[in-house]
Amino acid sequence: MRSAALFAILTLSLRAGSLNQASLQAELDRLTQGFDGRVGVCVLGDKELACTRGGELFSVQSVMKMVVGMAVLDAVDNLGWKLDESVLFRKQDLSVYQQPIASLIGKTGYRTTVGDLVRRAIVDSDSAAVDYLVAKLGGIDKVQAFLTRKKAIGLRLDRDEKRLQSEIVGIGWKAEFVDSAVFEKAIAAVPDAQRSAAYEKYRMDKRDTSTPKAMVQLLRELAAGRLLSKESTAWLIGVMEQTATGPDRLKAGLAKGWRLAHKTGSSGSWRGLTVATNDVGILFAPDGDRVAVAVFVADTHAELATRAALMASISRAICANYRP
Repeated sequence: MRSAALFAILTLSLRAGSLNQASLQAELDRLTQGFDGRVGVCVLGDKELACTRGGELFSVQSVMKMVVGMAVLDAVDNLGWKLDESVLFRKQDLSVYQQPIASLIGKTGYRTTVGDLVRRAIVDSDSAAVDYLVAKLGGIDKVQAFLTRKKAIGLRLDRDEKRLQSEIVGIGWKAEFVDSAVFEKAIAAVPDAQRSAAYEKYRMDKRDTSTPKAMVQLLRELAAGRLLSKESTAWLIGVMEQTATGPDRLKAGLAKGWRLAHKTGSSGSWRGLTVATNDVGILFAPDGDRVAVAVFVADTHAELATRAALMASISRAICANYRP
């Protein structure tokens, strides 16, 4: 589990400081106005809420791995799961794209734990790790049931990573795609017109989406200790602080003394268009207060560095408009 210091932070009163809501709203409007694509942002303090396109739907992509992590910790709290439970990860458990765990699988598989898979899913954005956890939970419907029970309206998860990503490129998931070479060959065989139609369908899809407002409300519930037990909250936020992806996004704009527990998500691009570039998380002010933030950049032709710089500007604006 995390240190006693972090545990103490999580049990502090929520009210430690405040956001200058009007000033922050003006800054968010300025930063997002005219940006290539569609930018959804919400920032939620104790009661202060500032949003642009806060009620619109955005593809969550790998942000779902954080949500699955929440569902796993909920199973620890309520179903008797153990983070140190031993599991055997095998080649047939692999997914697609980002899955560093693949290199660890030997002839007899890879012996690890439930907690390690959660950490890999969030910190390394390992798709195989999260798909294993989804299956262990009983399928993606069980994750959605967790969200429904927690009244997370405006956020939905419909597919695991391998099914989402294979549909985006115009092919349905097949078991043989656990071999990355077979998967890449299948993608290469998809006609351009079919690939374009699949990408457009994904762009318009309401599945696996969230509004920025729904995401910050969920994160605020987590930060307040109302989503999970205190112990599970501390453990999960500690893992989210270790996230290795997207260091040039929200994290790059933090002022001195601030910390970030977060999860990124990104789609691939097709013909110069990128549907999803995301970063969501909880900012910890130097005084211990917490601010939830969600940034979704959709349907853009902007370079990745430009998208990341926008996110860094948003976290910079949050820090500048916070008063202890």
